[in-house]
Amino acid sequence: MDEPIEVPARAPAPTPAAAPPAVRAPAPAPALQPKPAQARTFDPDASSQVLVFAENEDGTQREPDADPYIGMMFGERYLVDKVLGEGGMGRVYLAHHKIIDKRVAIKVLHAELAKDKEAVGRFMREARAASSIGNPHIVDILDFGELDDGSTYFVMEFLAGLSLGQLMESRGKLPVDLILDIAIQLCDGLAGAHAREIVHRDLKPDNITLVTHGAQKNFCKILDFGIAKVSSGTSATKLTMAGAVFGTPHYMSPEQAAGAAVDHRTDIYSLGVMMYEMVSGETPFNADNFMGILTQHMYKAPVPLRALVTCPDTPPGLEAVILKCLSKKPDGRYQTMEELAEDLQTLKAGGVPKAVHEMMARSGNFNVPADYFKSASRAVLPATPPERGSRRSPILWIALVVAGVALAAFFVLRQSLSGDEAAASASPAPTSAGSAPSAAPVREVMLAAEPSDGAFAVIDGTRHDLPAMVKVPEGGKVTVELARPGSIGQTLTLDGSEVRRVVKLQPDAQPTVTAAASATAAASSARPVLPLPLPVKTVRPPPPATTKTGDVVDPWGKKK
Repeated sequence: MDEPIEVPARAPAPTPAAAPPAVRAPAPAPALQPKPAQARTFDPDASSQVLVFAENEDGTQREPDADPYIGMMFGERYLVDKVLGEGGMGRVYLAHHKIIDKRVAIKVLHAELAKDKEAVGRFMREARAASSIGNPHIVDILDFGELDDGSTYFVMEFLAGLSLGQLMESRGKLPVDLILDIAIQLCDGLAGAHAREIVHRDLKPDNITLVTHGAQKNFCKILDFGIAKVSSGTSATKLTMAGAVFGTPHYMSPEQAAGAAVDHRTDIYSLGVMMYEMVSGETPFNADNFMGILTQHMYKAPVPLRALVTCPDTPPGLEAVILKCLSKKPDGRYQTMEELAEDLQTLKAGGVPKAVHEMMARSGNFNVPADYFKSASRAVLPATPPERGSRRSPILWIALVVAGVALAAFFVLRQSLSGDEAAASASPAPTSAGSAPSAAPVREVMLAAEPSDGAFAVIDGTRHDLPAMVKVPEGGKVTVELARPGSIGQTLTLDGSEVRRVVKLQPDAQPTVTAAASATAAASSARPVLPLPLPVKTVRPPPPATTKTGDVVDPWGKKK
C-alpha cells in the first residue's frame, strides 16, 4: 500500500475551444515493460493508494467523476472529503473526524470485491496485521467498520509526505548516509512485524512513506499489509493458495517468485532490492515480461554495484551488505532484521560490517580494495585532558623523576658491558615470517579459505583465524599452513604479488592437519591479525512454513 498522498494534477495543456468536457475513465493496467532507472512499476494487483487518472488524447488529465462516498459520514464520526488514491483492492479517501477535526485516511474495499470472502479476508487481515504490530514505523490503523451497502473499510493515520519511490524519481540515486538511515528504520519496523510473526511480502519503494516526525525528517512509515502472511492462526493458511504468487515482481524473493513457502527472510531480500535501487537508481533484475523477472530472481546473480557505470564508488561495505541480502538461498541472507541492522549501524559508524568477511570468503565474486581495511575508520576513545590543579600532579612529577633515574641507571649499566655483548644487545630482534620490521616495506595479502567456518592459518607457530591480512616483506616470502576441522590441510607460500588469495579446502573423511597446525591450534593464544575476525555463523532455523507448494518445484530444496 502506497502512502496516502494526493497526486498533483499535471499542468493543463492548451485545448481547442470546442473540446468536450473532461470525464474520468479508469486507465487500463499497462503491460509490464522494461524498468529503466528511476522508473516506477504500476502494479494493478497491489492495493496502491496512488490514484491513477486517465489522460485525454492531447495529454491533459481527465477529471474524476463524482464519488458517492464524498460528503458521506462513516461510522457517524468520519466525514469524507475527497479521493486520495485507488488500487486493486480498494479506494482511499481523505476524511476528518467531525469532533476533533483530525485528518485521517479511509480505505474502502471495492464494491465488486465485497462479496468475495477471500478478498474481504485479505482486507480485514491487513487492518489486523498493521494494528497489532505497535511499531512507530508501521502505519497506525485507528478504526474498522462496514457501510450500509455491505462494503468494509478501515481508518488509518493520514501521512503527509512522499513515498520512497517518489523521492528516488525526483533525486535519482540517494546519498549513502540517507540510504543507511532509511534502511535502519525499515529494519526496526519490520523487526517489530516479524516479532509478531507477520511477514509483509510486498515491500517496495511505493509502500514506504517518508514524513516529518517531530524534529526528524525522512521518518519512515511502512504501509500496505494487504498480502501479509501471518504465521499464527488458521485464517492466514486458508487465505494463501498453494503455489500462488503474490507481490511485485521487481522486489520478490526467489522463493516467493517460485510460489514456494516463505518466511521473514523474504522481507530481507526485498529490502536488499530496495537498497540496491537506492544506490544505483535501478533494480537488480529487469525483463520485458513478468516471468522473465521472476526467473532472474530465482537463477541469475545480481551485477555487483561497483561494476555498474552509474555507481563505481559504492562503499564496499554497503555492497557486501546488499549482496548478502540478495542471496538466493534464505540461509545465505541475514537471518533477522536485527542482524542486518547491526551491520548497517557498524557501516554508518565507519566500521567494517561482518558481511564483508563473509562475502569475501564466498565464491570469488566479491573483492575489496587492497587498502580497504586500512582506510576503514576505527572507534577511537577521546583523550581525557589533564585536570588543572589536580592533587595528583605532584605524584605524577615524582613518578617521572623516578623513571628518569631508572633510565639513567640503565644507560650507565649498558656502558659497562663488553663490546661484544653491547653489539649483540644493539642488534635488532628477529621478526616472524608473517610480519616485517616497521622500517621495512611490506605488502599485505588478504587470505581466506572456503569453507570459511573454523578455518585458520599457522604462520611461524602462531594461529590466525581466517580471513586475515598477512604481511609479506618486500621481495620476501611467507609460508602459511592452512587447516580446518574436517578438511585436508594445505601449505602455501605468499610472495606479496597478489592482494587476495582464496584457498579451497577439500573435505577429508578422516580429518587430519599438519603437525605444526595441530600443535598450534591447541596451544596458541595469539591475537587475530584482523581487528574484526570472522564470527562463527549461527543460523536460526526458519519457522515452519504455512504455505503448501503444491505442484511448484522448490529449486532450493535439498536433492535427495
